[in-house]
Amino acid sequence: MGVYWRKELEIGVVEIDRQHQSLVESFNSFLLACRNGKGSSELLDLLKFLDGYVLQHFHAEEAIQKASLYPEYESHRLQHLGFVKKIQGLRELLTSNEPPQINHLIATNTVLLDWFIKHISGSDSHFGRYLLEVGYVADSGLQ
Repeated sequence: MGVYWRKELEIGVVEIDRQHQSLVESFNSFLLACRNGKGSSELLDLLKFLDGYVLQHFHAEEAIQKASLYPEYESHRLQHLGFVKKIQGLRELLTSNEPPQINHLIATNTVLLDWFIKHISGSDSHFGRYLLEVGYVADSGLQ
């Protein structure tokens, strides 16, 4: 089982769509590692990726929301902050003395799957429809 990128998830902004695809690819790599009994060794790499991802991706997405006058900007931003807290919580579960345990792997899978289903498939898709409705073009702002 894996999570796969599909065209319906695109919001129409190349930079954002590529970042979403990158997240899906990283999550799939982690799922494959878990399936092959190597999830513990891959968990720290995934969390390191997520640390950088949330900074870059959320900044880019929120900048577009502001530029396009997205009416649900504040709600969307709060979802981003909630995800950042969840990632911090996952990191706090880990101790430097012992390798990640099965509960860490399950918690990470749950957080990422929930984010994929609710946020990318839901909130971000809604944002993409808004951009289409208002005729937003990423390079030049509103037409």
